[in-house]
Amino acid sequence: MKKINLLISILTLMLPLTLLAQKGNTTEQRIDALFASFHNEMPGVAVAVSLDGKQIYNKAFGLANLEYNVPNTTATIFEAGSVSKQFVAASVLLLAKEGRLSLKDDVRKFVPELPVYDAPITVDMLLCHTSGLKDWGAIYSLTGWPRTTRVYTQELGYDIIFRQKSLNFYPGSQYSYSNSNYMMLTLIVERVSGLSLAQFTAQKFFGPMGMSQTSWRDNHRAIVPGRATAYDKREGRFLLNMPFEDLHGPGGLLTSTHDLQVWNSLLAGDDMFGKEFAQNRITERRLNNGEGCGYAAGLTIGKYNGNEEIAHSGSTAGYRAWLAWYPEKRLSVVLLSNYAQFQPVQIGRAIAGIFVGEEPVTSVQPVAKAEDNVDDKTASPKREHKSLAEYEGEYFSEEAGSITFFITFEAEKLLVKRKADEVFSLTNISGDSFTSDRNGEYLFTRDRRGRINGFKVSVMRASDIPFYR
Repeated sequence: MKKINLLISILTLMLPLTLLAQKGNTTEQRIDALFASFHNEMPGVAVAVSLDGKQIYNKAFGLANLEYNVPNTTATIFEAGSVSKQFVAASVLLLAKEGRLSLKDDVRKFVPELPVYDAPITVDMLLCHTSGLKDWGAIYSLTGWPRTTRVYTQELGYDIIFRQKSLNFYPGSQYSYSNSNYMMLTLIVERVSGLSLAQFTAQKFFGPMGMSQTSWRDNHRAIVPGRATAYDKREGRFLLNMPFEDLHGPGGLLTSTHDLQVWNSLLAGDDMFGKEFAQNRITERRLNNGEGCGYAAGLTIGKYNGNEEIAHSGSTAGYRAWLAWYPEKRLSVVLLSNYAQFQPVQIGRAIAGIFVGEEPVTSVQPVAKAEDNVDDKTASPKREHKSLAEYEGEYFSEEAGSITFFITFEAEKLLVKRKADEVFSLTNISGDSFTSDRNGEYLFTRDRRGRINGFKVSVMRASDIPFYR
């Protein structure tokens, strides 16, 4: 009996605390809980949330610089990754509004260096990633020097794009995200306006809108006061992970949560640049067959728990970003982070879920059936080891940046050497098809006599890059 009375007494004491916790479970506390794992010995994140034009949350967590123990603040500047694309898109739409270009224009009108393909690529196709242009970064990764491993210039990106003699697909027939589209748009903005992208956006957007903390990383060596350093975590240690490149447009926007909230106000019905401009930004584009592609002008268009979501994520080196607008709730969510392991989309939608309700599990997008991706890979038997020797040789690709792959047959393996210190193996799938670990899919080609004369390699966002023996 004494034990029962004691238990009742304990529960009685706990009840007010439980009720207090429930009453104190404010919106602020619910958002705070999403960042409970951040502490002052790790990189972090800045967060800003506005509802119906009023800021209701504005905080920062973790460190902007681990070496000097500098904390992130609500004024810290981060790199926004592909959130940058909507600023390039807005620049193009403004030039269209001024009558200086048309979204239906053939891109070669402004960029004649681009090869002639099976059909013209329009400016609008670049805006919504339906052009078929192969991603320049994916192509250049074949050299063994992926982004962040060496300095890339704007000119290098253009050069790789101009080298491509074919597309991923017929213009307008598919959607495929490619940074090459926004490289071309950046060049168009600069050629049509006569200004650099940095100058144009500063004059047309950043200055008039009071976005004083926003600029472009067009010189990776420039000093940016208040900028957070980006980090990655590997094997339990934090390591620097900065974007040492001058290439910008598809990414490279330096900004703060405050400035992105100001920018998002345009989606709230601000007619600063006119209704046609505003509508063009958020109108989902369509493929040649009339189907929607899920993308507008530098913005993804979708649904979150039945609510319209206009958003974009960003990822460059160790920086992560998420900028979203939910028009039915008039909700704006901004996340900027200097931590590569941070998941901005997941956390951003968790914040949105507080206001629009959590997205049900049943809304998860279906995945392709297994047979969709293995159609021809079992059509013929694998090569015997003795016949793998016929693939040996030197293979050159102009389109991949004038590089040579050396393929040898050693220890019953087909090995590819592309740098003095890098060798990887190819695994035969069937016939002349091979795969590699993180280095693409290889399809060897033959001449009329059946002799190997080259191969085509496909990586994510870039297919059939030719190499010749």
